Amino acid sequence: MRGGKGVKAEVREDVEEWTMHSKAENRAYRIRVAIPKQSEPIEGYPIIYVLDGNAYFPLFRDVVRMQSVRAGHTGVNPAIIVGIGYPGEQDFATEYRVYDYTPPSSSLTLPPKPDGKPWPPSGGVNQFLRFIEEELKPHIESTFWVDPKKQTLFGHSLGGLCTLYAMFTKTHLFQQYIAISPSIWWNDSCILFEEQKWKVEELSEGVRLFLGVGSLEKPHMVSEAQDLYKRLSQMNKRNFYVDYLEAEGENHASVVPTTISRALRFVMVHKN
Repeated sequence: MRGGKGVKAEVREDVEEWTMHSKAENRAYRIRVAIPKQSEPIEGYPIIYVLDGNAYFPLFRDVVRMQSVRAGHTGVNPAIIVGIGYPGEQDFATEYRVYDYTPPSSSLTLPPKPDGKPWPPSGGVNQFLRFIEEELKPHIESTFWVDPKKQTLFGHSLGGLCTLYAMFTKTHLFQQYIAISPSIWWNDSCILFEEQKWKVEELSEGVRLFLGVGSLEKPHMVSEAQDLYKRLSQMNKRNFYVDYLEAEGENHASVVPTTISRALRFVMVHKN
């Protein structure tokens, strides 16, 4: 809804929200879209798709809104933010996200779940990415003025795993990827098989990956992120750019607010 006066009206003015059900599995998604107040660029707005949207959509919306006011100084341009979340107000809907964000596998080897409960169903990432590619993105692109060459996917933890999987298996979906604290450990690090099959030399357009982790996270998560960056930086070709930040003194919960500004600056620089 447009128009109105006062702070509350302004907040409502640039955010639209609806529920979408995937055609293949009838899974419900809470979609929120933040629209910049700045005039539409000729080529369209950059767009950032945010996984775990219940938790991280407000953060991305506010950071981009504040910093894009002085984009020439901050390096953060006005962008459309799309939060992909789940019905309700729960920040992290474990029973949904474990399925949507994890790769399929004929076998499953996992550590005990932190709360002691059984792991919920997993392995639905291909269906989730199909929903994004065939249903969500076409709807967004037919509704808003979007630059098709400046599209970013963000994910944290299992969402970071999903982000890496998307880059390795469906690189064409986005040009920029932000993976913070990715759960590389999932199922005996099965994501590394997708990394091994990925061919940088076959990229038809530029791809950027920002990889981040907090120094106070579990040691294996830090070392796995370090090792992944070392490998990917060695294949840093003409069409692939990777940046890495180990945020000193940050943990699994605090690392996203700490790294988001640098990540946004990196993905919004287009010299490739």
